[in-house]
Amino acid sequence: MTVTTTEERIRRHLARHRALYAPGVIAEAAALLDDLLEAAARHGVDPAAEATGWLVTAAAESIGPRYGRPAVERTAGQVRELAGVLAAECDRIGLQRAIATGGGAAVAVAPVPGGPTWGIASTGLVVRIYSDAGWDLTINQARTPVISIYAPATADGARQVAEMLGRILHGRAPDPFRERD
Repeated sequence: MTVTTTEERIRRHLARHRALYAPGVIAEAAALLDDLLEAAARHGVDPAAEATGWLVTAAAESIGPRYGRPAVERTAGQVRELAGVLAAECDRIGLQRAIATGGGAAVAVAPVPGGPTWGIASTGLVVRIYSDAGWDLTINQARTPVISIYAPATADGARQVAEMLGRILHGRAPDPFRERD
């Protein structure tokens, strides 16, 4: 018998999106799903029923938006501080930093030996945080796709983003810029 945790159900649902979700955001959505499944069970809905798929969708789709546009714009100092925490965490986990193309509060990292590369010049990736938006991931080149990262705009969120970035660069996580089947 296969046991699927609520985190696995949330992760599987969110994998269809062209976005990245920090582990804390996935855990938060899983906790909401646990609550929804508990309420559904009180109303006689079997937690294994196909209809509970809507509850997975509701939980997964309800949490992410809070980590996009902030209710109150961040100050330039707050943005620089978050980028600084991200840079320090990238350094701590051994990612080599690079010079970012484009402006803004950005942390660029070089590809790692044996890991994936992007673009014509085999470049790395850039993470940005904005005063009026959340985190995003781009290829370190001009004219690049943008992948939203749903993570708290906090020091802990910056650490989670760095860990996600490390997994991508080392090939231990799916490449968000490659088409999926």
